[in-house]
Amino acid sequence: MIPPSNVPLESIERIWKDIFDHYGYTEKIVRLKDFYPDEKSLIVSFRHISDYSNEFAELLINNPLPTLKVGENLISSMIEKSRDSDSRRVNLRLVDLPDRDVKVGIRDIRSDRIGKIVSISGIIRKRTDVTPRLQNAVFQCSVCAELTIFPQQRGRLEEPPVCSNPECGADRQKAKFKLIDDESEFVDVQKLEIQENPETLEGGAQPQRITVVMEDDITGSLEPGDRVIIDGVLLTDQKRIGAVLLTEFSIYVYCINFRREEKEVESLDITPEDIEEIKRLASRQNIVEDLARSIAPTIYGMDIIKQTLVLQMFGGVRKIMEDGTTIRGDIHILLVGDPGTAKSQLLRYMSEITPRGIFAMGKGSSSAGLTAAAVRDDFGEGRWTLEAGVLVLANDGLAAIDELDKMEKFDTASLHEAMEQQSITISKAGIYATLSTRCSILAAANPDFGRLDPSKSIVEQLKNFPLPLLSRFDIIFRVADVPSSESDTRLADHILKAHRVGEELRKRELTGFEGERLPYEEEFVPVIPKELLKKYVAYAKKSIFPGLSEEAMEIIRSDYVRTRNAISSPGVPITARQLESIIRLAEASARARLSDIVTAEDAIRAKDIVKYYLSESATEEGVLDADIVMTGMSGKQRTIASRVKEIIEEMGGDRGIDFETLKNTVALRGVTNEQLLSSIKTLKSNGFIYSPRDGVYKVIKFDR
Repeated sequence: MIPPSNVPLESIERIWKDIFDHYGYTEKIVRLKDFYPDEKSLIVSFRHISDYSNEFAELLINNPLPTLKVGENLISSMIEKSRDSDSRRVNLRLVDLPDRDVKVGIRDIRSDRIGKIVSISGIIRKRTDVTPRLQNAVFQCSVCAELTIFPQQRGRLEEPPVCSNPECGADRQKAKFKLIDDESEFVDVQKLEIQENPETLEGGAQPQRITVVMEDDITGSLEPGDRVIIDGVLLTDQKRIGAVLLTEFSIYVYCINFRREEKEVESLDITPEDIEEIKRLASRQNIVEDLARSIAPTIYGMDIIKQTLVLQMFGGVRKIMEDGTTIRGDIHILLVGDPGTAKSQLLRYMSEITPRGIFAMGKGSSSAGLTAAAVRDDFGEGRWTLEAGVLVLANDGLAAIDELDKMEKFDTASLHEAMEQQSITISKAGIYATLSTRCSILAAANPDFGRLDPSKSIVEQLKNFPLPLLSRFDIIFRVADVPSSESDTRLADHILKAHRVGEELRKRELTGFEGERLPYEEEFVPVIPKELLKKYVAYAKKSIFPGLSEEAMEIIRSDYVRTRNAISSPGVPITARQLESIIRLAEASARARLSDIVTAEDAIRAKDIVKYYLSESATEEGVLDADIVMTGMSGKQRTIASRVKEIIEEMGGDRGIDFETLKNTVALRGVTNEQLLSSIKTLKSNGFIYSPRDGVYKVIKFDR
């Protein structure tokens, strides 16, 4: 590679040597000698380079590859002095690059950056396997059998123009050059696809992507879903149609170094002034209620739902026990309701105000699109690549999935591991990988026949929804559209005011005339602005890790025990899963207040939310029964179904029992016709009975 223009090679080499000597890098190079080839890179701070010479620092930013190559050759020569073996590749990797000079958004990259150092941030969407690339090819001349070393660039294999033997000197027309694989040098290479961070997008903008090429010792370090900052050089590849070269070029980033973005704060740029404002807000007496009023103020009502969504944003504390067991802190919520109740609008709003929030439609998503997949496409040049789905991209954030009921059963089944174990395991085409999905899931679904039936449980109205998946949601809310003169008047008034405010805002935008403000305009302004709310959540999740107080533990414990033993029925009113949900919600409540301690107030708020959810979704004849959500049947239904099965088995014999006889028999034991039909349906769907002919039932007997 040629040195930078107008700068002598000797001058660049001397500057590198001075920097190595002056800032203590010579000792690190000596260490590199001892550990090579296990360690192949020298990390150099850009601050030292700019302190030594601003002109050289500018040269390095504007013409990096040739300048770095001179430094790498110098390090190689210093290593080779103490080694008899061939020292192959040494990398010079930069850290502490100045953001003001090199930082650029993926969508803002333009041609004036080509050949210069850029720093981009985003999520890894795809990655290929690590493969070898020819770096220094060894060719054998067909005339004299002399070996010639010829360096290779990315792309097509290039043969040497002439034989290196001076006595031969044959060119390509006189001789054929055979590649000798065993003698050639290879370097590991891997391609990544980086996508913009969702929190940096405005409105419904499509995230932009760019390819990143990594080589040598930094390959294999990153997985889909990782958030990274890539420091590299913007390079080009010429496009072609067949053998015809085009004037258009595609761009990619050749990676010099990378950094992982572990926290939301890094991408949201929270200032000390923001932290002061966040702490001032947290000191409010009713901060949780204020946060709830900041969620979609144009959507009327839903006070308890909005409070619960606030707690979901903050989440509980993720625990890692000494034996390696993990207990999730993320809260999963499902909204099931009538059309026109603003479920979709609420989901989209939550994805916009939550750090690392992503919105997806269940109807248009496959299991691969939601979780992860091994795919074969042009990016991997015909090889299998690993591609992250929505839940992986939302890691440490929130995934809002609308129309979850429209997904196929095969696709929803893939969510089981992602929701409870919070990971996705891919095993396909020789690729075995485990990706993190540590995110909260907010989903919405419609009942089977469009509208909720108040006489039926949620499970009965979501026949296509797998029960194990339903039981993994901490909270399930019914969002019903019930006619009521009083509530309808308030709703209509709210919607009319919202439209009137929208009309006024649009008029101001187009005319620039600031007229008199409407008296109710403040009702539709969030108590806490969107950007500040997002920073509030990010700061709390990074800095606050609340622990249960003895008082909170006693409230939760006594309420759990009292609820389980207060009702004498075949079902279980509350289970350990709901107990864990209460703990997560209580921790989230404390985190929302920026408190390190879960108080009695937090515990009461959490248990009230869970009680409200159970009373709405897991109640039969006014009695709590968590089995309705956990198993799809209440304890009473299970008892009746078991009784019906016993009667069919006793009276049916080899010929079976007809429906009329069965109905009359069970009626004597207090089973209604509706309960009988429900039990028959349940027993048939679960494979306990069958109909040998119309209106006749027999028990399926299994050979042992």
